[in-house]
Amino acid sequence: MAKKLQRKERHNIILLLLILIYVFILSPFPPSEGRRIAYSITLSGIFIIAVFAIKKKSNLYFYLSGIAIILEWVSDFYNLTALQWLTSGTTLLFFNIAIITMMIRIAKSKRAGALEFLEAINIYFLLGILGSVFFSIIHLYSQGAFRFPEGVIPTRSDFIYYSFVTISTLGYGDIIPVSPLAKNFSIFISISGQLYLAMVVAMLVGKYLSEKTK
Repeated sequence: MAKKLQRKERHNIILLLLILIYVFILSPFPPSEGRRIAYSITLSGIFIIAVFAIKKKSNLYFYLSGIAIILEWVSDFYNLTALQWLTSGTTLLFFNIAIITMMIRIAKSKRAGALEFLEAINIYFLLGILGSVFFSIIHLYSQGAFRFPEGVIPTRSDFIYYSFVTISTLGYGDIIPVSPLAKNFSIFISISGQLYLAMVVAMLVGKYLSEKTK
């Protein structure tokens, strides 16, 4: 049991490192072919490691991650709109399963150790990435759904930035939702982020204090 927990902790640490690269390290570089490939490589790594972080007896996670990785690369290479829709949908499904699985595990756990805190952090970052995929889908559906600063051609990093600015309720106002769908989903993401922090922090603190009391 202890070895299993250690393996899950290692997988969650690697997952967190890949997420940090995806969100923070790649975005400062100017848009280029190299950065686009780096994003795809990092996202593929996130898919693979997330499978081990949430692994259960079912092979569904393996198949779904494999499909998501293949679609990511094919979509990136051919840049077809129909393929982008399919890729985004598969990515959303995978991240939703990963987030829900980890949240259930945290809720069922009777302890508040390193694994639980790592998973809680990873869930928050995955919510931000999930939001960026949703926002990119909205932009794909309607090019005028968001107003970007003059001269800016939106890329993946812009939607990642907007998603985390929204989920943290920071709201700089440089990227503005214009369409009703973009506005509504921006509200949904911001509320989800605050509710998640309030509930999960309360849950982990309660478990930690319960352990200390015992």
